[in-house]
Amino acid sequence: MSKVEYLELDFKNIEYLVDDNLLLLVTATELETLFTHEKLAPLPKYNSIIKCHVGNLTYYFGIFGKYKVVHVQCSMGSVSPSSSILTVKQSLELFKSKALIMVGIAFGIDKNKQNIGDVLVAESVLPYESQRIGESDTIQRGIEIPSSQLLLNRFKNIQDWNYQLSDSKNSEIIFTRVMSGEILVDNLEYREMLKGTYPDSKGGEMEGAGVYSACSSSKTDCILVKGICDFADGEKGKDKHQNQRKAISSALNLCSSLFMSETAFKELNILPFAEKLDICQEDISNVLFDFYDHDKEKFYIERNRDNDFIGVLNQFGVWIHGPSGCGKSNLIARNLINNKKEYIQIDLSPCIGQSIEILFDEILYEIADRVGSKIIEKPANFNECSKKILTLLEENFFDKDIVIFIEEIPISSVADQKEFAEKLFSLLISKNFKRGLSKVKFVLSCIDNPTKYITSFQQKVYQQFTFLELDYWNETEINSLLELILKELNLNINRDVVLDLVKRAKGSPRFVKKFIRSVISVDKFDEETLTYILGETEREFK
Repeated sequence: MSKVEYLELDFKNIEYLVDDNLLLLVTATELETLFTHEKLAPLPKYNSIIKCHVGNLTYYFGIFGKYKVVHVQCSMGSVSPSSSILTVKQSLELFKSKALIMVGIAFGIDKNKQNIGDVLVAESVLPYESQRIGESDTIQRGIEIPSSQLLLNRFKNIQDWNYQLSDSKNSEIIFTRVMSGEILVDNLEYREMLKGTYPDSKGGEMEGAGVYSACSSSKTDCILVKGICDFADGEKGKDKHQNQRKAISSALNLCSSLFMSETAFKELNILPFAEKLDICQEDISNVLFDFYDHDKEKFYIERNRDNDFIGVLNQFGVWIHGPSGCGKSNLIARNLINNKKEYIQIDLSPCIGQSIEILFDEILYEIADRVGSKIIEKPANFNECSKKILTLLEENFFDKDIVIFIEEIPISSVADQKEFAEKLFSLLISKNFKRGLSKVKFVLSCIDNPTKYITSFQQKVYQQFTFLELDYWNETEINSLLELILKELNLNINRDVVLDLVKRAKGSPRFVKKFIRSVISVDKFDEETLTYILGETEREFK
């Protein structure tokens, strides 16, 4: 059995879940409850089954099949302080549910014709303990309460249900009048007395009378669905736990078959769950950030290269290179900000399609704009541009710490990459000869490895520059990112889809964030939709 995880919330924070589409599930034992919760899926905004306390009862919210449900457990029997009648009455007053399913275990009456794990579906409930006992006879006074004809019809029209009890036996659905009383029957003589009184009943249990009574007074459609776990013949203790597990599993499986229908409860105006995600755009932007700032720190996954970068930057300039989407720019920005480094950020992406000299002109203009200087004339060539850059640095950052952070360098051809690298190395070597500029450092990011463009007479660049390669994320890092995203946005994604996502992302955090944004935009979390979005995301990144 898998461990069920719960998220305990104050009811006032989830009252929005209470609407006309909320179905009520009721069980009476801890085992029935445990098996029921294993069948529930968390609501899309949450990663766990919601648990909340209201008064003296505890409720659980989740998805059963295709429907939103709230579950409550009563105590065994119908009339004790926490029994079925009072529990159901309070629950219906709180949730106003239009339909209730009681699911659990019951006793059968004929081990020769019935099997452990066959499912009793109540056509009605017979309260057998309400009697008038006279000198010569006993008169049954309990009023038989019929099940919801709509729910009964739906169970009777489940097609091709096939639940295997063993290699040679399948569970049978038994539609019958179900006996209900306070006595835990495990006595053959007493069972036979009940059988003689109600000859057409095929089994009994302890809570149905209370459930049906509460639902009758509130005009709520209800039905009882319970698997046979024993035959009330004095052998209840024989293989008890195994038989109970088989019984509740069979009953839940039958209910699950009905709850997968899109239209089973349509006449009650109960529709499959389709809640819109209530995630504010600010939360989405922060968690799935494209560009780092200090407010995004809690959503940042630190990697080994973070420490490498800041360690190198204390001594040298840094040029980070690596594939698109591996987080180069965010690594640089994050560590500059967190280590309180003053920097000038220069984004060259608007210069796409321009010559290499134009890129250096843009670097000049950005530095000038930052220090409040005006460049009156456009540099005639690179040499003039280089001199103006160094002059600005001398005038404004003499013997001061400053980082010139150049990102989004829009270069695609090998020739342009080579020209840009050679000109930048030339600028850096010239800077090295300027007094008072040793604390001025350049930091860059690009895809291509720039070291292959260092010429023999530019080897001095290694004296003031370090090159770091940043690769795609490993599986542990991607899993950490995904776990953080799902937790912060309260998203629930099928585990198989998560594993497939990690595989297809191939270490790209950008891929993961794109997939999550797409899922949120369509607001659907079924496996078919998630798999389709995953395929579309993969095609976009090829």
